[in-house]
Amino acid sequence: MTIAIEFPNDIRDEDAPGSGTAWLTVSVPHSGTEPGGGRIVRASPRACRLLEQDADAITRRPFTALVTDSSRHIARSLLMAGGRAGGTGGGDGPSQQPVEFEVADGSVICMVSATRVGTAYLEGRGEDDEADVLLIRLEEGRRWDNWETLRIGAVLSGESLWMYDEDRDRISWLDGEQVHHRIGPGQSLNLEGFFATLHEEDRERVAEVFHELRRGERDRVDVDYRVTGGQDHHRWLRTRARMVRFGFGGPRRVVGTTADTTASVERHRALSEAYASELRRGDLVAELSASFIAASTEAELTDAILHRLAPAFGGTGTLLAVVDDDRLRVTFGDGIDPALAHSLNGLPLDAPKPLTEAIRTGRPQFIASRDDYRATWPKAHSLLHATGAESFVMVPFLAGAGRPLGGWVITYNRPRRLTPQERTLLGALANLAGQAWERIRLHSARVELANAVQRSMLPQRLPALEGLEIAARYVPARTGLDVGGDWYDVIDLPDGAAACIIGDVQGHNVTAAALMGQVRTAMRAYVWQDPEPDQVLARTNELMLRMGVRTFATCLYVLVTPDGVLRTARAGHVPLVQADADGTTAVREAPGGLPLGIMPGAAYPIVEYALPEGGMFALVTDGVVEGPRLSVDEGLARLGGTLRERVGAPLDELADRAMEPARATGHDDDAALLLVRRSGAHRGAPGDA
Repeated sequence: MTIAIEFPNDIRDEDAPGSGTAWLTVSVPHSGTEPGGGRIVRASPRACRLLEQDADAITRRPFTALVTDSSRHIARSLLMAGGRAGGTGGGDGPSQQPVEFEVADGSVICMVSATRVGTAYLEGRGEDDEADVLLIRLEEGRRWDNWETLRIGAVLSGESLWMYDEDRDRISWLDGEQVHHRIGPGQSLNLEGFFATLHEEDRERVAEVFHELRRGERDRVDVDYRVTGGQDHHRWLRTRARMVRFGFGGPRRVVGTTADTTASVERHRALSEAYASELRRGDLVAELSASFIAASTEAELTDAILHRLAPAFGGTGTLLAVVDDDRLRVTFGDGIDPALAHSLNGLPLDAPKPLTEAIRTGRPQFIASRDDYRATWPKAHSLLHATGAESFVMVPFLAGAGRPLGGWVITYNRPRRLTPQERTLLGALANLAGQAWERIRLHSARVELANAVQRSMLPQRLPALEGLEIAARYVPARTGLDVGGDWYDVIDLPDGAAACIIGDVQGHNVTAAALMGQVRTAMRAYVWQDPEPDQVLARTNELMLRMGVRTFATCLYVLVTPDGVLRTARAGHVPLVQADADGTTAVREAPGGLPLGIMPGAAYPIVEYALPEGGMFALVTDGVVEGPRLSVDEGLARLGGTLRERVGAPLDELADRAMEPARATGHDDDAALLLVRRSGAHRGAPGDA
């Protein structure tokens, strides 16, 4: 290697006596696998002493090996900035950065400059093997003028900046908001005085980590604690701090930042409480829907409504009104004023009251407060005279033909405005209750009951989704009294994503059909709480295990994001088939988990795929692609061929053709298909499933 170096006048010789300067020269290649990488060529005796390095051993070491982990990125940036852009001799001036060096008793922060002073190259090689030679100076006596910049940066980030002087035992607040009420910018406090400002339950813990930092038992502190604010009010603070030495031989200081995190902590606590509440509601809704499906008499269905509905939605009581000869027949549970039930019992269906209006029209009445009731129903105040309830939710349930069957009233002891998700869920439960009531009244056979449950699981109309076209097909093939357990669902989420689900419950009987309804209802609730596929499948798996059912279900969940990413998770189900607009098809047989209801703690890994505009994917049950006369691989290949040949066809036509392989499987299992195409533009409401 040949090195051509042009040194500044003050360090022309590395061993110049009396120079007293700390410097190194570093060669930085023009090309290489590590941007900003460079090795030490020479080092002055002063630099070797300060860095506690042997003069011979330091040569050829990477410059970044001398600095702490947190400074390696800064060190590389320094070398890159000091390279060719500076010109020989540093024509544009040196690059400067504060760098933290490793030394025996900890670390030292020092301002470092880098200036290009020459070129190194290999004999007989081309320009690609050239390297810049940089002069690295350690500025020992520098005044820390950049400290004000650091203070401003801390303030702009919403944090207060402080420093603890061990020699004087003083904590000085340098800038930022006054988060501790006894100390602020320009003020100082001794350590014990500082600890006195903390909540008594946090003092010992914070003091211990602070003293561990001073004793060198930890290199930094990140701690949350409370400070008292008077009148039993306290605020949450987060402090980050570390012990540093300013300059070689300089004093040790604890430097830190503190931010008020009260709003964040309270928001997290509220979200945690809301999440726990949603978990409880999910379990209650699953139990409620299961009881609706399992009820075989009016008494069983009435008991489920009166004793399980209000707790699932935070109410105080439930009243049930059933239409009998165009009049209301009322029963009620705990938490309902008997006078309220008496005032509604026997009302004609055409009475100008909110409950009869809801049952007659099929439109729920959500009354958030007594004032809202008076404003909406000024001539129907008898209900308010009969109860002290503050809020009312009145939801009708109808027969399949739209004939009114009845409705329920949930009361609250405080004003209550339901969220859109709660209203949707109540409507879904009302539909389920109405179907169960109708089945009971008609004394359907077991298979008819199971078929009705199965139909209630499948969406009557698929949602209209921006940028997606959706078509679904279901063939209820059965023999004798056997009923299949296939289902699908599409859920429109507030962030523009869509949850597409297909599944199959083991068995062909009433128990399987009932479980199918429970699983679908529970999954809808879980999707609204957290739509991530792995979480929804894991929670559904745990629910089935807690229910103690002796069966299992397979499922494939695809979360379609607005930008066309398919986030998928699979529980022992047939893989999806994807077809792009150019006709390219693929069976996405990614790793999945066990079927639902088999093993506690089963994991369902998420696998992502890109869905370009014009591309589509098909979710199917095994009845579409597998049977005695057709292997699953052959069936999936046939399905992929259909999608490839008709990739641009209308989706309903394509869905009909995609179901054709089901007729070639050779068995009587039911079959379901969900076909989704990314259109890139809103195509209007899809057709009926």
